[in-house]
Amino acid sequence: MSGGRPRVWTILGVLSLAFVFAGGVAGAQEPTRAQDATEDASASRSTRMPMLEAKISDQDAALRESIQEISAVGAELERAQSRVDDAMARVEDLRRQTRQLKRMVAEQDASFREAQARYKAQARAAYKGGSFEGLATLLGGWFGSWDGIPGTEDPVMARILLDSRQNLAAYRESKHLLRNTQRQIAQKRRDYNAAIEEQQAMTTDLRRREQVLDESIDRLGTNNARTEARLHSLKAAERARILKTAAATGGGEVGSEHEREVAGEDIVVRDVDPSSKKEYMDLYREAADEYGFGPDWYVLAAVGYVESNHGQYVATSSAGAMGPMAFLPSTWEAYGVDGNGDGVANIMDPEDAIPAAASYLVQSGAPHDWYRALFAYNHADWYVKKVLAVAEGYRRLAKDESVGPYI
Repeated sequence: MSGGRPRVWTILGVLSLAFVFAGGVAGAQEPTRAQDATEDASASRSTRMPMLEAKISDQDAALRESIQEISAVGAELERAQSRVDDAMARVEDLRRQTRQLKRMVAEQDASFREAQARYKAQARAAYKGGSFEGLATLLGGWFGSWDGIPGTEDPVMARILLDSRQNLAAYRESKHLLRNTQRQIAQKRRDYNAAIEEQQAMTTDLRRREQVLDESIDRLGTNNARTEARLHSLKAAERARILKTAAATGGGEVGSEHEREVAGEDIVVRDVDPSSKKEYMDLYREAADEYGFGPDWYVLAAVGYVESNHGQYVATSSAGAMGPMAFLPSTWEAYGVDGNGDGVANIMDPEDAIPAAASYLVQSGAPHDWYRALFAYNHADWYVKKVLAVAEGYRRLAKDESVGPYI
């Protein structure tokens, strides 16, 4: 009995060691599996992050491309609008000229009939109430001598014929003017009809380009129908009232001569050193803050982009609009501000022009009604859609969900 007990204890000890060893190996394997899981998750994240960043970068690039496309289409629209405005101006000018010529015809016809009546009366008196069969012979004397013509030796008849020279000249001149004016009217009618056809063609082209703009905006993934509905909701009376007010910018050559006069005599037009895009963006934010629509500064930036690409193109338009925010000089005279406090309101200085644009938009309904405000800035529906589409692109690039969407 005593010899068997040690063997039992030996066996139990070996089993204990085996259990301890097995537990140790298992315990050592658990951290390894946890570590492997952590490393796998980290590797997955490191793989996904570049993919997400690449996707965001692609989306931003697509947004910038959409903004550029909308701007390019809008520039074509602006040129088309200018051509329509010019055609309408020519039609109206021809209509006015035709009305004037018709009044002249009426006056000349009356003058012609009066001269004709005077001459006939004097001719009858000269011929002593006789028939007009011999009048041709008497009239020959108007061009030369009437010596030898029977009846001209009568002093009374001779005096009456001499007096009638002026009436005959007036008669002939009135008849000549009347015919010339009638020919002018016929030509003006032809010009007017041609101008009407040109206006219709230009308007058709404008509508086609508006459709292209709508398609570009749709590709931005916006609710363009909502914008159309809001523009249509500008009631006719309100729209008519806005159209009577001074737009900030404009199209065509209507009134351009007057705008040049204002620019030369009544406002400050002084070139300034160019500013960077970052400086423009800072000015947009500051002006938006100052005039009470800070979070919506994207709209002001969109106006600057549409009008001059943030100061890159500041050439005077055919309508006379000038500077980085494309103000008409006559509008600047009323709405220009000295934004930088240098004592002058310079239409060419972005430090003045951008605050002036912000002020004009606020006075026209912003930020409560961007549609109305932008329609006041430029009296064209397509302009409103273009600016709001660019503003929406800027908002998305900034990943700003606190405002918008604008379209």
